[in-house]
Amino acid sequence: MIREKMYEKVQLFKRQGYSISEIASDMEIDPKTAAKYYVMDGRQFKAYRKKHMFRDKVFEEYEKDILKVYKMNEFQRINMSAVYDYLEEKYGTLSGTEQTLRNYIDYLITTDKLRLNEKIRVYRKVPELPFGRQMQLDFGQYRCKSGLKLYIFASLLSASRYKYV
Repeated sequence: MIREKMYEKVQLFKRQGYSISEIASDMEIDPKTAAKYYVMDGRQFKAYRKKHMFRDKVFEEYEKDILKVYKMNEFQRINMSAVYDYLEEKYGTLSGTEQTLRNYIDYLITTDKLRLNEKIRVYRKVPELPFGRQMQLDFGQYRCKSGLKLYIFASLLSASRYKYV
């Protein structure tokens, strides 16, 4: 990582008359790094740092396809491995891993190139009704070990001790 403090420290040692090997051993850095910062002036360092500030993204060439996948899914949050599999089917072997794709999609989200629709569930207080006129419902699914899928419906009548499943 290119740090301004490291550059300034190398320049301080240079002004004090230290050699490159002495600077490298004192700062515990590679001698090539010390030599590189030793010969740079302030303007060169700023240009070097600006050049290395942002790296090329491996999945940048697939950006349109990634956005297309999210558009087909109405910009809902989807499994990253599904996106990776889609790209792998379309292009064959990819130059990055699934984790690299996750990082790239996070980058797209933070730069607002990709905006996901986050559905927020709205809760509100319901008006009080007389006993027996209000019911709480819940739906669910349960998969047995045999593979059988059971659909469950449960209800509770207001102010009642009885539960129905």
